[in-house]
Amino acid sequence: MQHLNDELREALAGRFAIQREIARGGMGTVLLAHDGRLDRDVAIKVLSPELSAQLGADRFEREIRMTARLVHPNIVPLFDSGEAAGQLYFVMPFIDSGTLRDRLESEGRRPAAEVMRVLADLGEALAYAHAIGIIHRDVKPENVFWYGGRALLADFGIATASSATMDGRRLTGTGLVLGTLAYMSPEQASGERKLDGRSDIYALGCMAYELLAGEPPFAGDTPMALVAAHLTAAVPAVSTVRSDIEPAFSALLERMMAKQTDDRPTNAAAFLAELRRSAAAPATVDPAPESAAPRRAAAAIMAPEAREPYDRAVVVMNTAMQGGPGTRDKLEMARVYFEKALAAAPNDAHVLAKLADLTHILAIRGFNDWDDSFRRSKEYRLRALAADDTIGEVHISLGALFLYWEDDFETAGTELALGAKLAPDSADGRRMYGAWLKIAGRRDEALREMREAVRLAPNAPFMRVGLADVLMTLGRYDEAVGPLREALRLSARYEAALERMEMACHRAGRHDEALDARRIMHGMRGDTERMNVLEADVARDGWLLAREQDLRRELGVLLAQAEREDPFTDVRGSRQLSDRIIITLAELGEWRQAMDWVERGYYRRPGRLRRVVTDLPYDHHGLAIDPRYARLLRTAGLSELL
Repeated sequence: MQHLNDELREALAGRFAIQREIARGGMGTVLLAHDGRLDRDVAIKVLSPELSAQLGADRFEREIRMTARLVHPNIVPLFDSGEAAGQLYFVMPFIDSGTLRDRLESEGRRPAAEVMRVLADLGEALAYAHAIGIIHRDVKPENVFWYGGRALLADFGIATASSATMDGRRLTGTGLVLGTLAYMSPEQASGERKLDGRSDIYALGCMAYELLAGEPPFAGDTPMALVAAHLTAAVPAVSTVRSDIEPAFSALLERMMAKQTDDRPTNAAAFLAELRRSAAAPATVDPAPESAAPRRAAAAIMAPEAREPYDRAVVVMNTAMQGGPGTRDKLEMARVYFEKALAAAPNDAHVLAKLADLTHILAIRGFNDWDDSFRRSKEYRLRALAADDTIGEVHISLGALFLYWEDDFETAGTELALGAKLAPDSADGRRMYGAWLKIAGRRDEALREMREAVRLAPNAPFMRVGLADVLMTLGRYDEAVGPLREALRLSARYEAALERMEMACHRAGRHDEALDARRIMHGMRGDTERMNVLEADVARDGWLLAREQDLRRELGVLLAQAEREDPFTDVRGSRQLSDRIIITLAELGEWRQAMDWVERGYYRRPGRLRRVVTDLPYDHHGLAIDPRYARLLRTAGLSELL
């Protein structure tokens, strides 16, 4: 074995410095190494000589190309692959965190709420993978990392394309059964060729049972006896060994482990819907909330004659934040109400802060001159601060300015945290602080803030899109569809909601809904030709290829626009043309080209880098395949994003 390690070390020495072995299994060995090209520690999974020989370099390369497309917050990505010393390998980020196996062995049976969180995270990951035709085939505790209160699914390197997308052809060849017997579905164990995502759902059910019961659902003294148990033994009910398990949840696990595929949830999206029903509400699978924010400190009370127009203005402005039909009229109505309030209370800090925000929004939407509006909004903010610095809305307004326009992330965080503390009943404040927390990587806290913003302003579409943004950042795309649907019910032409609806449905495997959202976006823009071409492409080639073709058409339009105008300036919003190009390239999996634009944007405006990487609706981990990514983040002082 030492000779083999020396041979591998020599073969990989041009790029990797192998440090130690971190895991070993029947399919291969996992090594910790430093990747000189990416300048980061990585995990290299080296397949066994037997498995390498059976797979073959050509088949392995084809399969890796497919699985490299998997970029999802709940999936450990693939950086690279190759062959060394006659053995195949693939490269993943090194996660300095334990697996569910480690957690089970050190702490014992897991709480039901934690297992539900694991199932929700992995269900989202599998829904995404299955939607693009990839099944995992080896879901087990050893392949799931527990990191920051979330489950990350690893080891997609030997996954296979499903029969639904590959016409029954298995990339890994005839007669090669891969997986782990304790979690292997009956159809996988019996060597069936036409596996689909329900095989992963079976394995997920077996793993969940073990996490709850402390032992796998099926046992056997020999491999053949274990296979026989999967094929013929009755499915156990976890509620018989855990009295704290709700009957609906226990029944769902039994359905996941049904012998016949048709008796299981039809797909991962259907499983997620059943999981949420069994949990009573999505929030029950979130981490326990922290104590509520301190209530508002005593502050100056608004004059009664100013309160009524102020409240009306806030309601109207919240319904117009997202743009769309009637936006200008609504914003002008809000301006009239705010000015009436200001006439009644000329130095009221609440009114001045909101008037500053409104003036800024009117410029962003292109209704007022940008330079003049920006100057006046700053004046209003400073007047508000001078009038009363104990008013939360003043600090919320200043925080938004520093976050999106002044590129001062730390000051923005200080102001927004103070604003949320002083004005806990401000939906705007909770929403803006939630956005800052998301960008800061404090996603569980961000989720709580966004849920509170929706509770405080249920009829404001902007709040619901903020909630969906955090859910998508957490990889909970299927769950994000709900608030996005509500946002569109409140404002049918809300383009930001449609954009995210298309992305969320696509990644959750809800392709018909994704197509509807993409069609509506084209129709709203008056681009009926692209809408018709898209529909024809879907009919001929299916959704996945049609979507890629449509994205490439969109990229061509954006790149042409970037030739005519400066793509790195803020025009009618905080999203630049370069941001739209990055998002489109990310959707296409063109990560190195996306990195070109990230780097160019950094040189133009360095303070935006954190937001470009963490605030746009794409998973920035895909950029990690480019060596420039780690170097740029370290240069910018953002190493924690690695």
